Amino acid sequence: MTTTIVHPSIENLQQFSDSFDIEKLLQSKGILPWFLANGWNYDDESCLIANIIDESTSLDEVWDSKEFDFNALSDESKEKLNQIFEHFYL
Repeated sequence: MTTTIVHPSIENLQQFSDSFDIEKLLQSKGILPWFLANGWNYDDESCLIANIIDESTSLDEVWDSKEFDFNALSDESKEKLNQIFEHFYL
């Protein structure tokens, strides 16, 4: 299976336009726009994961988080997360 990660843009966030101000979200330096653009739901879990990632200083700190069990994510979600990290942190 091949997963293509897309960069957040107005076009690929349009489906969420009722939930928040897209222009403001795209100006964010956080990872939430990446999640939403790549198929994550805009829910409490995604916001928690985004906050953990944004506040962490390393990927090891993310994976070892006490706030959320990243190992409980499906293999597909972990793969997407790793690919987003590659784009987000490069």
